[in-house]
Amino acid sequence: MPNKYNVDMKLGDLLKDKVAGKWLRENMKELVDNPQTKMAMGFSIRQIQQFSESMAPGEFTKKQLDDADKALRAL
Repeated sequence: MPNKYNVDMKLGDLLKDKVAGKWLRENMKELVDNPQTKMAMGFSIRQIQQFSESMAPGEFTKKQLDDADKALRAL
């Protein structure tokens, strides 16, 4: 099913999903392994990126977000 996943979904929901969770653990390891991520499970990846960009510019860029969205939509 194309476009089943995207960066506007809650991180916690994506990680619970077998397919999306595997992709995130393999391709966004820094985000998934970050201790602060536990507090962000109710936020979308887009919201996390926006917050990250304001706190630590360049760590999680808009391009990375767009690339992740494209990859998730292709799952």
